[in-house]
Amino acid sequence: MITFERVTKRYPDGTVAVDDLDLEVPAGKIMVLVGPSGCGKTTSLRMINRLVEPTSGRIVLDGRDVADADPAELRRGIGYVIQQTGLFPHRTVEDNIATVPLLNGWDKRRARSRARELMELVGLAPELARRYPYQLSGGQQQRVGVARALAADPPVLLMDEPFSAVDPIVRASLQDELIRLQAELRKTVVLVTHDVEEAIKVGDLVAVYRPGGHLAQVDSPERLLANPLDSYVQDFIGFDRGIRRLSFFTAAGLELDPDVLMPMDASAAEGVATAKRLGQPWLLVVDTDGRPFGWSAVGDLEALPETALLASAAMAPVGHTFRPETDSLRAALDATVLSRTERAVGVDANGRAIGVTTYERLRDAIRAAEEAADEADGAVGAGMPAGPPHEEPR
Repeated sequence: MITFERVTKRYPDGTVAVDDLDLEVPAGKIMVLVGPSGCGKTTSLRMINRLVEPTSGRIVLDGRDVADADPAELRRGIGYVIQQTGLFPHRTVEDNIATVPLLNGWDKRRARSRARELMELVGLAPELARRYPYQLSGGQQQRVGVARALAADPPVLLMDEPFSAVDPIVRASLQDELIRLQAELRKTVVLVTHDVEEAIKVGDLVAVYRPGGHLAQVDSPERLLANPLDSYVQDFIGFDRGIRRLSFFTAAGLELDPDVLMPMDASAAEGVATAKRLGQPWLLVVDTDGRPFGWSAVGDLEALPETALLASAAMAPVGHTFRPETDSLRAALDATVLSRTERAVGVDANGRAIGVTTYERLRDAIRAAEEAADEADGAVGAGMPAGPPHEEPR
């Protein structure tokens, strides 16, 4: 656990970077510090490993005031990842990763063995071990930086805008990698970002800073989106927080319609009859394995000979699908919005169609999920203990 107790950082020119900060980072959780530039979030992070010394107050790491620790020893026991990785250009990948173990007295063979273990853990191919940083992509360099921070198995990991220097696709991949690693390693992580989407995606808890180094709100991502404390937090999170909140509602309770699924070897006449009986303008045609094949409009089927097979009909593409047992309502809504038919297909783990959702079915599911969440928040507010931060369905 990391605890800030009335911590202030004031520079000689009178600038206050952090003002009377009280903050608790639970053990084994990811705390994301987010806010506008100059609000004190990076200063807060750097005071944990004493790259910046507080003016007043104290920071306690696992029951020990960090001011009582030797700075070099303290830093070797804390993983640190920065925006541009900070890799040594004259060292190979495996030697970069082995830096802290070697400083801690490990022999080279053991340190390099540990480096190769961590390369596998963070998704780096073994053949990269003898390359130099300039021979790697930005995403690969960032993975090396994460591996180096984990090399001595520190309980605490500090990450200062670790993914902001890479493109959006690589950034999303690295965020997913962090979530996967955390599920396995359960480090205490403090991560600084200016990106609210990143904070909501990776954080167990999010601390929103105001200008001047003040905390505005600390909460789980779900509760932050549902109940911003004031207009500042609401504006900072953004106008689309309602849509973002859907990421925390599972699609498992979404009612799907299986009746509009038709096998591709059914006749056009059967398709028309089914569509008219259900009052539906579209049928989902599935292949012989039950996987989505395409959307067929009733009007197109009526133009075919009655004995023609659905497989021969003109079809709209299926578009994105979603898995109700693992995906969120946001994923289901996204698939529906992008569909030319205003419908989306739920599939099982093998890609077989389960059923179809519509805006109306989504609306009912969202309303039910919001009511359940509001009831849970009300119970917590009435004095019942809060559970662990909600993990976002991917």
